[in-house]
Amino acid sequence: MNRWSRRSLACAVGSILGIAGLGWGGKASAEVRAGAARVSIVPPFPTAMGGFADRTAQFTGVHDDLYVRALFLDDGETRLMILGSDLIYSDGQLTRRVRARLSAEAGVPPDHILLGAAHNHSSPSGFQRLPAGETNPLLDFLVERFTEAGLEARRSAAPARLGFGAGRLEGATRNRQQANETVIDPQVGVLRVESAEDRSLIAALFNFTGHPVILGSQNLLLSGEYPGQAARTIEEVLGGVAIFTQGAAGDVTVHRQGDPFLEVARVGRLLAGEVIKTAEFIRPAADAGLAAGSTVVTLAARAFPSPEVARAELQRARAELEAARGRGERPEVARELEAIVRLRESDVRGAEARAASDELPLTVEAEVQVARIGELVLIAIPGELFVEYALEMRQRTAQALGKATVVVGYANDHLGYIVTPRAVRTGGYEASVTRLDETAGRELTEAALRLAYEVVK
Repeated sequence: MNRWSRRSLACAVGSILGIAGLGWGGKASAEVRAGAARVSIVPPFPTAMGGFADRTAQFTGVHDDLYVRALFLDDGETRLMILGSDLIYSDGQLTRRVRARLSAEAGVPPDHILLGAAHNHSSPSGFQRLPAGETNPLLDFLVERFTEAGLEARRSAAPARLGFGAGRLEGATRNRQQANETVIDPQVGVLRVESAEDRSLIAALFNFTGHPVILGSQNLLLSGEYPGQAARTIEEVLGGVAIFTQGAAGDVTVHRQGDPFLEVARVGRLLAGEVIKTAEFIRPAADAGLAAGSTVVTLAARAFPSPEVARAELQRARAELEAARGRGERPEVARELEAIVRLRESDVRGAEARAASDELPLTVEAEVQVARIGELVLIAIPGELFVEYALEMRQRTAQALGKATVVVGYANDHLGYIVTPRAVRTGGYEASVTRLDETAGRELTEAALRLAYEVVK
């Protein structure tokens, strides 16, 4: 696509993957123009809700509005567009169509446009699974709303100042893996974008890591969940547009108790408070270089044995679990064996599906995207990345580049859970349903870092 060269730093990292589709531009420092917008994405027609297998009904009402929020940045040489929505995820069809529209109508290169989603389980779904050739009214509706937000942000652009800060929200989340419960990411990353004229807030782009699942599968009301509550609170206090991006929340959820809607409000206000505090300490600069690029990585799909072997392994795992229960084994031993049984059950389902269909792919294409905004590096991953990988990326980019890093999950597409090899061994829900081989997280991490070293010159 665009020209690029391998720098010595990238060579030192090494290459285990081929990179295609790189494109970036930018200069070390420049005056930036910025604009932001917010557009409702509540469908004017019935749709299904996503996120829970046991919820099949369409939504019955709206508890609080859903939005797509857009941030446009232009330093005179490079343009970036970041769209954060209250959806459960942005799928590849939505991303391709929105990028095509905004590239043509706002002059932003497609690989400089990032579509993030809150992974909100109280949002509409169903736009991502369609037979070829069929028109989906929800997908068409979302394309129009996303494009409207991006174009409005572009039209409102004015001279701006940018700055990044990081707060911490402790005690709000936990890891869902029983063997890894304390490994979380409490960072609250905040990019403050303010008017160069009067310092009023144009936008606050904020990032936090935790599944928005407080309302549960019985809820049939659309809601922005805790990220929506946080965004509204920030906008009420600071003004401007508050754009949420979800982190690597594959194995991280939020603590919750009591009435679900009261909990949504409480957690949302907790997050908003940390964003507001952090934003008020930031002292933005008038010059900030912009750059962006993307690469496509080919990942191995999860392998399955033959159906006969899978069923035999499941029978063996169940027998070992029953024997352990009969011996009165320690609870942690029983939990581990139960996880193995769940994993073997998923192997049977996958093996039977592969035997019955030629449509299950052996490889999966994944886009990794990197954007530099001044001293901030955004790394966008198209799925539910486990949090260890994000913590590693942040540490390695800080050491090698001296930059702050935010990892955006659920970005530009949705490949499902991206688990660690440890999670495959210990079992659990995420490992039982992942579409990808256990090597996928490592390959995406290395590809993202290599791309970051090239984009951040």
